[in-house]
Amino acid sequence: MLVVEGLVTTDTTPYAVKLSYTGSFLNASARIDSNQDYINDARVVIKDDAGDSALCSLVSPGTYQTTDSNFVGIVGRTYTLMIYLSNGKTYVSTPEKINPVPPIDSISVLYDSTFITDIRPTQLIISANVRDPVNTQNYYRWTALGYIPRKSWGNNCQPPSPYPMCTDPYSCSCDALCEQYLTTSQINILSDKLINGNEIIQPVFYSPIYWFGKHFIEVKQYSLNQDIYLFWQQYLQQTNRTGSILDPLPSLVVGNIHNATDSNDIALGYFETSAIVTKKIVVVLFFLQEYYLESVAGQYIPDRSREEAVIGDCHLLYPNSLSNDADPAGWGDAQEIDLH
Repeated sequence: MLVVEGLVTTDTTPYAVKLSYTGSFLNASARIDSNQDYINDARVVIKDDAGDSALCSLVSPGTYQTTDSNFVGIVGRTYTLMIYLSNGKTYVSTPEKINPVPPIDSISVLYDSTFITDIRPTQLIISANVRDPVNTQNYYRWTALGYIPRKSWGNNCQPPSPYPMCTDPYSCSCDALCEQYLTTSQINILSDKLINGNEIIQPVFYSPIYWFGKHFIEVKQYSLNQDIYLFWQQYLQQTNRTGSILDPLPSLVVGNIHNATDSNDIALGYFETSAIVTKKIVVVLFFLQEYYLESVAGQYIPDRSREEAVIGDCHLLYPNSLSNDADPAGWGDAQEIDLH
């Protein structure tokens, strides 16, 4: 069965469309398992209702991207995905309109002292605060990412002997701090059916606290069409089944992409359109005490290549992580929130 993932937004290009056969449909960021059969010989086109279109070129196994930087999603326009497979089949999406999205009024931060485990002490709860429009039915989705401070051995660092490695990062012979990159993988959606016109305070990110330093958080808010919202709602119902007799009967999560000559031949996945607003913040923690962080297991990144409980290198274990001598790019104008 064909599996499709595609999204056109008002955000910057390029737009990506991912194609494969079979595999397990997991979530928005990791939908297909490692055994998937990527499709690398398709012709992929995105067109709008104004007569413009953009050809997508293969950039990696199963992933096609638009190459025309002038083809940008516009609120009010309707977009359709066309997929021409080498076996002669053509798949087409339902035309999807880009609806407007209200602004994020602010981002609130709550220190959650109740969240304590054996691998990290506490966390920050990041919420988007939105004033929902009164006269329209709105459907939302949120994603978020962050850079958080961690104790680590820097890139190409040789630790001192004997083990364990040094406990004071400033006494080490190389960079021992990094900013670990984190992103959400859960589907976070909301309908304003019961709260129309009211303030929305929606938790969108949980930023774990391992060590001192700034937390760099980016929140994106999407507008959804009703059919896209219902698709994700059904998907969440299926994936959150507990196996009890009270669970609803399983059913196929039907997407909006079908064979152009056979409406019963439906692809897995969805072609989405959305307006996007983005807000960034920098959270500075002034109240944490070093002895508390040192006393909780997990403040160090473990070295997965050794049996000993030694400090690992976050630059190797976590892709996109940064060394502590530079803030991530793009946060220069972000709002700073100080927690005392």
